[in-house]
Amino acid sequence: MDFPTNSSPYLPVSNKVSALMMKVMLALLPGALCLAAYFGWGIVVNLLLATLTAVGAEALILALRGRPLLTTLGDGSAILTGLLLGLCLPPLAPWWIPVVGAGFAIVIAKQLYGGLGYNPFNPAMVGFVVLIISFPLQMTLWSPPAGIDGNSLAFGDTLRLIFSGTLPADQLLDSFTMATPLDHTKTRLSLNFT
Repeated sequence: MDFPTNSSPYLPVSNKVSALMMKVMLALLPGALCLAAYFGWGIVVNLLLATLTAVGAEALILALRGRPLLTTLGDGSAILTGLLLGLCLPPLAPWWIPVVGAGFAIVIAKQLYGGLGYNPFNPAMVGFVVLIISFPLQMTLWSPPAGIDGNSLAFGDTLRLIFSGTLPADQLLDSFTMATPLDHTKTRLSLNFT
């Protein structure tokens, strides 16, 4: 009795790393758009800083190791590492937070172990853990989502706060505390409020 050598689903499969990385980046897009809508321009700045740092650090380490730049950078793994890390960071974190995190993620957590496929941990999450242990204050200062405090920072004010740590006197941030939105909704539903 002969058995078929192929198994379902009989679809062409792309085993290219770059194709997989692109699919993951596309899957991140809706969440990144929602984060940017709720928390403002700081998310976009974090994504850009972390991604540029990750690609730059990978290029530097590859050059130092004498490895081919274009094939390794073209796989998209450094870009994905920067995006994953940037999405985890507080939107108004100082500029050096995504830079330090992405640099550590690529240089130590990825390239020190030999590059893509040899690292035992997700480099972006190693960068996040290093940041949260090293800089707990900066990593826990999340601004309230848009609509809760009634204010949202303009693009210029966001850049000013991230890169210089200052805001105009009329735009001082205040604190806001509340139950998480899910807990708030659960409580309102249990009390038969809509």
